[in-house]
Amino acid sequence: MNKPPNKRLWLISSATVIVALVFFLLWVVSTRESVIEVRVDEKVCYFVEPNFELRWIHSVEKQWWEEQYLRESDGLLLTTTYFEAFGAGTPSTEAVAKVKKPGYIGYQINERLPHLNWVVSRLTQGEIDYSDHRILIHQWVPDYSEVTITPKAYSIIDRLNKDFCHELQSDESQ
Repeated sequence: MNKPPNKRLWLISSATVIVALVFFLLWVVSTRESVIEVRVDEKVCYFVEPNFELRWIHSVEKQWWEEQYLRESDGLLLTTTYFEAFGAGTPSTEAVAKVKKPGYIGYQINERLPHLNWVVSRLTQGEIDYSDHRILIHQWVPDYSEVTITPKAYSIIDRLNKDFCHELQSDESQ
């Protein structure tokens, strides 16, 4: 003998599922993760690591320059800069970097920036390094393109709509 389903139990169960679904959707929409967004015109990618390095060949010195950054809640912190050659225009009033890098001169900078606008070209061979990834940004875009690097907070939906920077590149150099 089949007993008809209890209408009250069915309503309570349905309401519980709907409330749980609403809370889940609110969580998905409101949960944010700190990322670094890299944008060149319509190309956009991101990475989640808080530390990264910009490298390029200085147009006058013809030597590698490196800047190390840390993502903070309200912007970027340029922590240190390293270069192979010392010439006119080279910052020299800052404290010497605590971490030595063989073959390089380093300075502790500690300058806060809201974001970076960086012009890259094949001549200067600009790259972004983070974690175990080397992004040869100068190969992605036309010469003298402006790359904007910005700390952001992405929702899960943002992350699904954008790619990790290392997923877009084809270089196997590192």
